[in-house]
Order: sequence, then structure tokens, then C-alpha cells
Amino acid sequence: MLKNYFIIAWRNISRHKIYTVINVLGLALGICSCIVIFLVTSFEFSFDKFHPDRDRIYRIVGEMQNPAGEKMFLNTIIPEVAGFQNQIPGFEEKVAFHSYGGSISIPNGSKPAEKFDNHIPGSYSTTAIITWPEYFNIFKHQWLSGNSQVLSEPFKVVLTESRARKYFGNIPLIKMIGKRVIYDDSLQVSVGAIVKDWMGNTDFKYTDFISITTATHSFLKDRIPTDDWASLHLHNGMTLVKLDKGTTATEINNRFADFIKSHVKNFDPGVKLSMRLQPLSEIHFTSEFRRGDDGDDFRKAYKPTLYALMGVALFIMIIAVANFINLSTAQSIQRAKEVGVRKVLGGNRKTIMLQFLIESFVITLFSVIVSILLVIPVLSLFKDYIPDGVIFQLFKPANILFLFCISIITSLLAGFYPAIVLASYLPVISLKGSALSKDGEKLNLRKTLIVFQFSISLVFIIAATVISKQMKYMNNADKGFNPSAIITINRWNDRQGKLKLLAENMRQVHGVDKVLWQGNAPMGFAQRSGSYTFKGKQDVILQPTMEIGDETYIPFYQMKIIAGRNMVHSDSLNELVVNETMTRAMGFQHPLDAVGKMLYGTGPVKAVPIVGVVADFHQGSFHDAIQPAVILNLSSFKQSIAIRLSGSEKNVSEVRFVLSHLESEWKKIFPDTPFEYSFLNESISWLYGQEEKTAWLINASTLITIFISCMGLFGLGMFSARRRTKEIGIRKVLGASVADITIMLSRDFVMLIILSIVIAAPVSWYFMNQWLQDYTYRTNLSWWVFFVAGISALLIGLITVSYQSI
Repeated sequence: MLKNYFIIAWRNISRHKIYTVINVLGLALGICSCIVIFLVTSFEFSFDKFHPDRDRIYRIVGEMQNPAGEKMFLNTIIPEVAGFQNQIPGFEEKVAFHSYGGSISIPNGSKPAEKFDNHIPGSYSTTAIITWPEYFNIFKHQWLSGNSQVLSEPFKVVLTESRARKYFGNIPLIKMIGKRVIYDDSLQVSVGAIVKDWMGNTDFKYTDFISITTATHSFLKDRIPTDDWASLHLHNGMTLVKLDKGTTATEINNRFADFIKSHVKNFDPGVKLSMRLQPLSEIHFTSEFRRGDDGDDFRKAYKPTLYALMGVALFIMIIAVANFINLSTAQSIQRAKEVGVRKVLGGNRKTIMLQFLIESFVITLFSVIVSILLVIPVLSLFKDYIPDGVIFQLFKPANILFLFCISIITSLLAGFYPAIVLASYLPVISLKGSALSKDGEKLNLRKTLIVFQFSISLVFIIAATVISKQMKYMNNADKGFNPSAIITINRWNDRQGKLKLLAENMRQVHGVDKVLWQGNAPMGFAQRSGSYTFKGKQDVILQPTMEIGDETYIPFYQMKIIAGRNMVHSDSLNELVVNETMTRAMGFQHPLDAVGKMLYGTGPVKAVPIVGVVADFHQGSFHDAIQPAVILNLSSFKQSIAIRLSGSEKNVSEVRFVLSHLESEWKKIFPDTPFEYSFLNESISWLYGQEEKTAWLINASTLITIFISCMGLFGLGMFSARRRTKEIGIRKVLGASVADITIMLSRDFVMLIILSIVIAAPVSWYFMNQWLQDYTYRTNLSWWVFFVAGISALLIGLITVSYQSI
């Protein structure tokens, strides 16, 4: 019996080839979208899920708020609270680690040492960390040789198996013990143990674990002076704990607050500090839409974006299913006689429903097969927007289960209503072929589904237009400086002071206009801040960003001086320049009033006069307001070179020529370090990485929803034209033109699209207005966006329907 159902289903499907193709393509696109989104979301939510006792593992993070209310995220503890881990109960295990950069080399006898990269692929994190033996009590590893206690000894390193193989080849692991590894050209350690690599996704992809006592017994003691947590620095490590069983994060957070209140006294007035536990499961995710200064160098995901992806997948599937229902109910007239004959011959409602559900299942099965074939090309096409590591393995249990569930659910959703409609026809009416001739309910359903499809499509069209408008605004807006044709090169650990010499040499390269030895570019993630006091009628404590550079900094970036003058040449810190926002924060209404006033700092910045004021410039993304800033000359903080090209950065051949010569100069001074550079415009655009991904998501969703909706509209237009063939013939005999017939057949569909515009406009306005509120500097939500979107949808619908009508 079941075999006959499948045979009949195949006959009906093959008889209506065009409708079948439309249904299969529509469902395939929807299912393919769901598969890709499932792969991305399941990948993102899989990080660090494999650790034993993961629910009890936390990272200690915090927040510091200055008197102006500005907040800075702390990705680890600061020295002021070091020691609390021994005074607060509730920890089963506790450990910290320092990130360690620099080159890696392996001695090779009389041959030159082999060089290896010290960065985790796809990340700015280093592969090497300096840590305590307790690290392996929190993050369990399988020991292939040795044990964690080797990290109690100086000049020892533990390697993962893959890293050890990379360094020493395929010799037995036991023979690798005792071999030397050299870090940063100076730090020599020996391999003390080897652990097996983790197989799951993790943000802790470290492969070289150097003992903490190595730091305190070597030249690193200048950077890591103690073997306790007091030596930790922000951006350069983490602190991790495993809670005792029965202890909650809330209890520890309350103990943190009490500890800070009773022990931390040496902060400036108005500065607030808080520390808390961050669950291991949350480390992979950023709490803000834009990536802020979170202190972590690995890629992070944004949970609301992942939830939005799931919502997009759901909407696309609903539209695809709506297509199926629309076309299936539209075909009901052609199936009415078939249903009547079946009932007269003894068929009951259940068997007829089963027949149509099986047809739905067969179409869904074809759609699943097509979608599987599309997944890998889609992943390849959008690889720039999909995280590295997302791959499609058909026979992976989770993927098989997902495909099975989506096949069953889609079959039921797409086939259940049409099956009920077709099985409900009365035999006598069905045999007359008038089952739907007076049934306005089904017609209203089809109209409702068309309105729903185009309303969703319009929301996506408007969202895509607004996001594109905001991206264009951010790219073209005046940033307060000129970032064009600038290349930046960083050298974070320039202990020998070679960067200044490199800058001098690069000035001689043909095609280079200017070279600047600096701290960082004015705009980007790597921003340094400092604490300053202005002693006026009342002391004003300020936390401005510090732009490190000499008297060439302002003209190099083409900033505008609006009061006073630029700094004069000096090898030390004698004066500084501030921005407009800084003068307002000091309490002055006019920038000129700040010239000549003194700022008092700490450390190398004592009492320094303000000699000039520049127009405001952006330091971060357009989400954030422009902050107070000071420009000053501190040679000890200079870690970057900025190079302005004499030509355009869009001239590829000329840029390649310049880069090759810059690399040659780099190799002369840093022969063992890879030459890495970035264009400042690209670095700035990285601030809007989340926006670019959102724009891609919306654009892709827009194309898919429009395509599916138009396919459904095309199918219904074709059905409408065929159903009214006799009417069209009579009208043509009576003198109607092709244009008259086309207008007649298109009128109803146009009215439905207009209704979709009316529904979608206020919905999309609300959501996009809310989205724009997250930007301090934003474009306007113009009326023409809705007008253009509506006209576009109308034209798309008209072309789709008119083609079939003509």
C-alpha cells in the first residue's frame, strides 16, 4: 500500500514539473540556509564545552569606571587586588598565566636554527604562555610524557603533541624530552613534558607552556618581577578559578566586593573598581555588538547576532513553506476530480491525507538533497563572513539528526494544511470540478501568505538599505584626520630600540612621502589612556586617550590646530597638545582658554603645559562619543611606524613595489621576524566587523526571501493565467489588447504587494530606528529608503507576474 502511495506521488510530481521545480528550489534554499546557520551557530556554541567540571570554571574579570563615567573592561585582575585568591574561600583550584610573544627557534646543530611562528592561526593570541603547574588542574590534558610538576622548575616548557611534532619531527616523544626551545632569541628552555592536543573547539589554543619560575630567573623579571599574581598585566594574561562544589559565583562576587572595599585604597577619587566571575561558557562571546577593548586577542562571537541568525533561518523556512502551501492549495482545482474519484471508490479522509503528505515528503526529500549539494558551495562563497573551522560533514551524527528533523518538520508544515484542504472535498462537488470555485477562504489564505512573504522581504530590503547607508556614512564621514594611503607596522617588544632606526631607513624608500615613529594611530582598538589632573578652581581628574608622537604627529595625520600651536622638536616630554573635548572636560568654553594651562600626571608625565588644541578626531568606532585626548612625546611608549605613501593605496602595482622595499628594510633590522603590516583604512574598517557581518546577513537574507517570494508569485501567476484561459480568449475576441490582459491579471497581485508595503514600513522603521540608536554618530532614517524599497518590491512583483501574464 505504502509503495503505491509513493508511485502515485511520483506520477503527480512528474506531471506538474514546473510547480515541482518551484517547490523544490524554494524549499532547498530555505533548508540550505537553515543548514548553514545551524553549522555556524552550533560551531560558536561548542567552544570549551568538552572540559570536565566546566560549569565550575570561571575567569576573573572586572570593570574600572573613571570619574567621567567611562568604563574599561578588565580581562584579568590588576595588581591592587592581587593576593585575594589566598584570602577569599571557595576555590578548589586557581591559576593565572602570562601571554608570551616573540619569535621561536629550534637549534639544529651546525645548521641555522629553524624559525616558527608564535601566533595562533586566525588570532592575535600567542601560542606560548607562562604559567603555573595548576593550569593543568583546571584544564585537563592527557599526559603523553612527563607531568605538570615540571612547571615548578625554571627553564622548562610543556608542549602539545602537535607542536612537539612541528618542532622536532616524527621522532619518539620520549626523545623530545630535554630538547631545547629558544624564545625571543634569548630565552632557552628545555622540553619537560608533552600533552595530547584537545580535539574540541576552544579559545585556549596554547601549545607552549613555560614555567613561571623561568620568568623570575631570566631577563623576563623586568616584565614579570614576581611569581605571584601581582605581576599580571591587562591584555597580557588571564586569571582562572575552579569553584568548590556547592559554592556559587554570586557568593564569590559578593566576597570580591567586600575585599575591594576593605583593601583597595590607592585609587584616585571617583574611580570605581569591581571584579566578578565570568563563566567559561561566556568567554567566547562579547557582551557588546561592537568588539570593544575586551583585552582578549582571540575572535569572539556576539550572541544576539547568533539568535538573529536563527530567527532569519526561521523566517526563510516559513516563507519557503508558505510558498509550498500557496502552490499546493492553488492546484486544488486540478486535484478535485482525483479526490472525488478516490472517495467514490472507497477512499477515506485519512488515506487521502496520507497520500498528499507523502507527496509533500517526496518533494521535501528532493529539496534536502539539493540543499546538501548547495551547502559546500555556499560556505565557500561566503567564507569571508563565516568563522574558520565551520565545515559540513554530512555523516556527523548532529548533522544527520538535524537533517532528519528538518525533513520531517518541513514535510508536516508544508503538507499538512494542503492535505486537510484536499481531503475535505465532498465527492459530488469534487466530481463537478467546482470544489474551489466558491471557496473564498482558500483564496484569502493564499493572499495572506503572499502579503506575509513580501512583508518579510520588504523588511529585509529596508534593513539592508539602512545598514548600507550607515556603513557609507561611517566610511565617508570626517574623522578629524586623514587615514588614506597610510601603512602601519607594529613592533610590540622593541627592547633594543631598533624601531626608530627602521623609521629612518624607510624614509629613503622611493614612493614613501612621510614616516612617523609613534605609539598608535589616532583611531583603532589599540588605544592607551592615562590619568591627568587639571588644577583649576577645583581639581578635575581626567582619563584621556594618549596619542604618542612628536611634533610631526599632527601634520602627518593632517589634523587641524584650532588654538595655540604644535609641539616643538624635543627628545623628551616638555609640552603637549589636547583636543577640543579635552578642553571642555577641563571646564573651558573656548579652546584658546586651555592654552598655557598645566596638566599633572603620574609616572613619566609630571606637570606639562598645554601649547595647542586640535579639532576633535575619532579614536574608536562611531558607536562611541569622541573622548578627551592628549598628544605627547613619550619615546618609551613608541611601538609603531606609520608610513604615508606618496601615491594612492588603490594603485596596486605601485603599492606592491613600495611594500617589497619596506620589507627589505625590515629584514635588515629584524631578519628573524615576519614582516607584517596593515593599511590604516582597513584597520579602521575592522572596528565595524560586526556591522559588515550583519550587512552580509541581511543582504543574503534579502536575496533569498525575494527569490523565494518571486518564485511563489510566478507559480501563482502561472496558475491564475491557466485558470482564466477561456476568459482571456473571450476578452481578446472582444478586442482586449495584451496590455489590457496583463493589467487585469497583475492588478490583484499589485494590490497585495502595496498592502505588504503598508505593513512592512512601520515595522522596519521601528527596528531600524532602534538599531541606529546604538550609534552616537549616525545617518538619518530618510523617507526615500522606504519609498525606494516599496518601488523595488512593486517592480519585482510586476516583472514576475507580468512575464507570465504576457
